[in-house]
Amino acid sequence: MTDDMEEQLRAALRDRAGVPVATGDPVLAVQDRMRRRSRRRGIAVGSTAALCVAGIAIAATALAGNDTSSRPIGPAVSSSNLPQNVSSLTLPPGYTFSGLSTDSGPLQLTGTVGTTDPNAPCVRSPVDASALRLGAITTGACNNPELSGVRVAIEVINPDGGSAAFTTSIAITVTDPKTGTPKTGPVIMRISEASDTNPVVAYGGNSLWVYDVDSSNGPEAIQVSATSGQVEDVVRTPQLYRPVMVANGDGLWLGNSNQGSPVAGTVFHVASGSHSVTTVVSSATDAVDWMRADSGHVWAGIRPAGGALLSLWRFDGPKAAVAFHTLEPSLEAGPNFVVGDEQDGLWLTTPSPPFGEFPSPADNQHLDVVKLDASTGKPTVEAVLPPLDQLDAETQTASGEAAISQGSYFLLQAPSVRGYTGFTQLLRVTPLP
Repeated sequence: MTDDMEEQLRAALRDRAGVPVATGDPVLAVQDRMRRRSRRRGIAVGSTAALCVAGIAIAATALAGNDTSSRPIGPAVSSSNLPQNVSSLTLPPGYTFSGLSTDSGPLQLTGTVGTTDPNAPCVRSPVDASALRLGAITTGACNNPELSGVRVAIEVINPDGGSAAFTTSIAITVTDPKTGTPKTGPVIMRISEASDTNPVVAYGGNSLWVYDVDSSNGPEAIQVSATSGQVEDVVRTPQLYRPVMVANGDGLWLGNSNQGSPVAGTVFHVASGSHSVTTVVSSATDAVDWMRADSGHVWAGIRPAGGALLSLWRFDGPKAAVAFHTLEPSLEAGPNFVVGDEQDGLWLTTPSPPFGEFPSPADNQHLDVVKLDASTGKPTVEAVLPPLDQLDAETQTASGEAAISQGSYFLLQAPSVRGYTGFTQLLRVTPLP
């Protein structure tokens, strides 16, 4: 599972003081197993960790500052101004819809009950992708991973109830497949609270990866089973801020973002079963805007740090072989939520024409829905939508606001009114023949 799950993470990142946590330290148990395996192989774990920290950099998708699922992304659209291959569904009132997910298979819409109560229950509704119709809306506790289509999720706990200690614990919550009841397990990571230390997660290859730059053990990534919640691996990493992260069966993939750390490297990889990081793209002057992974491939949008010209990359297999690398000036640089895979292609929205170094009235005349050829990176405009305002256009689509289902692209939209929470429309873009 590689779709970014903004609603799942948003719920998980709420302060949940007083949540019971089981005793024991699963991370120490895994580290002990790693030490025993290393001694049998004649390799010192400390040397491996030192090598990672000294010469290799990783990055992961920054959650801090990226919770924009309640941010409006554009003006309302009507059937009268939509292309023929675009359909619109008006979402029912009374709910704050904020995310799309396909991690459980079918497309589903997630959010909360529409109220100012911060403890409002979360909701989900299946979406009939063919008929563009919502199913029954289910209400439940926001800390239940099943409500977002997964069995395992992080639970962020402040045991001091918001005291001056500025220490947060991260545990794993697992939904019992028989009863549907969530249970929070032992703490796997403790972090210092700061603007650049929020945990980063990625699903893929039947694993949940959790990363933080300032854990009690220093920067580290922890691999957890996406079915049982058991810790499977612990990887020590260099100190990286606001990174980009995806995962698949080949392991964990990390990209140093343009808000990241001054480290030697752009894209990095933790191979499945490995305890160390290898460098895939070694440039120290580039930054990753976005990454997308499927079962055997990873795609990345990379640009010079602070620059505007975007280049597209694809890496294949566990050895991260470069399949293509091409410049694409038609795409707006900056963070963007890209969905899709080898079969359906990669989909995103981008302002067109893209903003130059200094925005002008000629920029951002409309919003393009773009499909990238998964084998070459070649873009095709599949639909043209009304433009976004400049701030939203530059911010681009955020995690959880788009999804691919049955070969079509789904996009949440809402009136462009500052302070508005939740989305009011769901668009479906059918690929052009």
